[in-house]
This record gives sequence, structure tokens and C-alpha cells, in this order.
Amino acid sequence: MLELRSAVRKRVEKHAREMAPARRLRFELALAALDREVENGRARVLDAGCGEGFLTTTIALCFPGWDILGIDLNEEMLARARSAGQGLPNLRFARADVTEDLGNSLYDVVLALECLEAIPDDEAALANMARSLRSGGLFLVQAPERHWTPALRGSEYTWRHEVRHGYSASELEAKLSRAQLDVVWIVPTSRGTVALASELRDRTKASSLKRRMLAYPGMAAAVRLERLGLTWGPPRSLFVVARRR
Repeated sequence: MLELRSAVRKRVEKHAREMAPARRLRFELALAALDREVENGRARVLDAGCGEGFLTTTIALCFPGWDILGIDLNEEMLARARSAGQGLPNLRFARADVTEDLGNSLYDVVLALECLEAIPDDEAALANMARSLRSGGLFLVQAPERHWTPALRGSEYTWRHEVRHGYSASELEAKLSRAQLDVVWIVPTSRGTVALASELRDRTKASSLKRRMLAYPGMAAAVRLERLGLTWGPPRSLFVVARRR
């Protein structure tokens, strides 16, 4: 078991080195919120729209006493997630649609990071995810800010798979409220330092391994500077902590 856990940790660390700064930032915010907001020594966690399961696997490693389920519709990404998380007894992955029934009061924590903008019926998704939480359970969501624009000319103007460009803080809070979720706080994120670093990373991700490794310290520094508040410009994302009524 220790050898399996070590192998998974090495894969996680390698993935982190190659991760876009904006993604790294939202993962760090999520892990910090889990560490701060979850008091129970054992929690049941649902990672909705987990993709290839990097965050899901990291949570399972950081909180070995918790039970973690990652769900997604993409079977190819789920296959990669299962491979990365193999050997972790507290981790499972399953195919599921968040706009359909996810059960009632099953989880202590639900995460929905960068998935709402890709769901046509986002209100149904929020209602189902909220219903799956126990009363007082923690809900973490990150979504693009409605008015975000690229930092560099020529960069992509749309989020991957988006069906809407994003949300204003008031719109997102209203949608959460209709789903019986009360916002604890909203943090605008991915301002100038992280936005610029992410777009530069996107332009060099096909470069040689040596070049990508040389760029890694700068990418990590961009995330650190943002978390210290040393950044500029409007946000590209909103990170929200909420509780079920």
C-alpha cells in the first residue's frame, strides 16, 4: 500500500508541475477551504465534473480518512482518473450526470469546479448537487466571471466546452440561493499574474520538456503572488464557499 501511495503521489506531483497556473490556483483554493471548513474527521465528498480526477486523487491523498467519489460523463477521462487513483482505498470514480438525481443528503462536501459553465441546465445541476448534501454541508464552486477577457492578444476568448461565458457574483449567488445554498464568501480569482502566466503556459505547453521545466518556477510564483494579493486587473473566475440550508 505504501508503494502504491508513493507512486500515486509522484504522478500527482508530476501533473502539478505541468498544470496551468489558473488550474493550480483553484485546486489550492479548494484544498485550503477543505482543510479550514471541514471539522469532521471523516467526510464523504463528491467531486462533480471531476474530469481526469487530479483534484479528486489529491483530496484522497491529503485526507485519507475521507471517502471520495469523483463523477463525470466523459468515460475517457474517467479511465485516466481510475488509473491515476488506483490503489487508494478511499477513492472511487463513476459515470454520472449532475442534472439527474444524485441522491439525498449523502455527502458532507460537494465540489463543482469549472463545470457549471459547460452545463446547459445549470440550475438543475445545482439543485441536484445541493440535494445530495446533508444540511449544513459544504459546497465549493468555481466558475468563470462573466466579463473575463484574455490577458494577451490572440489567446482563447472562450472557456473549454462553455455554453455560457460565465457569471456575475450576484447572478451566481442568486442561483445558489435558489438551490438552497447560502454563500459564506465569494473570492474573485485568476487576476493578472495568474491569467498572464496561464496564457503563456498555453503557448509553450508543446515545447520541449526542458523549456517547460525552466518555466515551472515562474508559473508557481504567479500562483503564490495571486494568493498573497500581489496581482492586478479584473478577475477571470469566482471561487465560492457555500453551505446547504
